Amino acid sequence: MRVSVGDRVVVRYRRRDAAEAPPLSDVIGMLTDLSPDALTVERESGVPVVIPRADVVACKAVPRKPVRASEIRALEHAAADAWPGVEQELVGGWLLRAGHGVSLRANSALPVDPTAATADLLAALPAVVRWYALRGLVPRLHLPDRLLRTPAGWRAGPDVVVLTAPATVHPSTDSAVAATPDASWSAHHPRFRDVPEVLTAVRNGEVAFLSRRDASGTAVSVARAAVTATPDGTRVVSIAAVATHPDHRRRGHAAALCRDAVSWGAERGAVTALVQVESGGDAAALYAGLGFGEHHRYRYAEPEATDRPG
Repeated sequence: MRVSVGDRVVVRYRRRDAAEAPPLSDVIGMLTDLSPDALTVERESGVPVVIPRADVVACKAVPRKPVRASEIRALEHAAADAWPGVEQELVGGWLLRAGHGVSLRANSALPVDPTAATADLLAALPAVVRWYALRGLVPRLHLPDRLLRTPAGWRAGPDVVVLTAPATVHPSTDSAVAATPDASWSAHHPRFRDVPEVLTAVRNGEVAFLSRRDASGTAVSVARAAVTATPDGTRVVSIAAVATHPDHRRRGHAAALCRDAVSWGAERGAVTALVQVESGGDAAALYAGLGFGEHHRYRYAEPEATDRPG
């Protein structure tokens, strides 16, 4: 059975629930748990199916469902609200975000208006450039798959991969949860030390700061979680800023934090969990082990002749 947690699978298994039931049944969905005794498949409806290993007749990975452009736009909308910077403005179909220049995500323009044609978005680019220039920031576009190609005169950076998983409640692993980051949490992310409002900002949602602490109360591993919603009201928990002190790595802290972050979001109505990782980065293996799979990709683009502010 060559499958892994996070794969989309189809499982044929023996039914033992009723004498009149067909002897075999099939289930398709995401493989969320694979133990020596059983496997768990999360149906696309969100309902988990636990199947004893002894009852599995066949299990194989199948391609993920094609993702529609509307689904990408909806998820990006929720993710933008989860990390919105400290200033936002809608201009010509773009959501412009500024956050003191700290982090690419909080300082980039995202195409959010589903009624805006490509020509409208391109026509608005001079206004986008002026908006960022007035704030002393590099103009930067956040370009998700299939929503807009890199415009002429702009250069795109590496892919960022958006991973998703069903948001479900798991038993707590005793991560500490706070509404704001304390000094011990913030020590893992010093670039935000002078602008903590970039971390705490959220639009139409709720944010939390999770940590794993040693006996002295010092945070050895940290993460940020925010629950926001897509335009149709579907709630999403976005996980970011996951970091572990080098002396405490490879002990399961990051995985435990992420599980607790997903549970925290699910308790607040989230049905989907989301993380964003660099393509080819080491974090992908961590999230694959937690049941996350690729949803889509995006990249940041800047004008080819950008003079960066000093």
